[in-house]
Amino acid sequence: MDNISELKYEQAYERLEQIVERMSAAAVPLDELMKLYEEGMELAEHCEKLLKSYDARLEKVSSRALLNEQEGAEDEPEDDEEVPF
Repeated sequence: MDNISELKYEQAYERLEQIVERMSAAAVPLDELMKLYEEGMELAEHCEKLLKSYDARLEKVSSRALLNEQEGAEDEPEDDEEVPF
C-alpha cells in the first residue's frame, strides 16, 4: 500500500487487521505472505509512531493543566483562621 504515512491511526489499524486476517487464511502463497508481512510491519510502525505522538500531546496538555491548577491554588488566599473548638 502506498502512502502509509498519510493514513490516520484508525485506517492503518483497520488495514493491519485485514492483513492479519489474510495471513491467517489457508493456502496463501509464500510470496504474498512476505508482501503482507512487509506491509504489516510498516503499518505497525506507523501506528506506533502515531500513538507516541498522541501520547506526547496528552502529556503536554496534562502538564499544562497541572501547572494551571497549581498556579490557581497559589492565587487563592489561605485560611489562617483557627476553628474555635
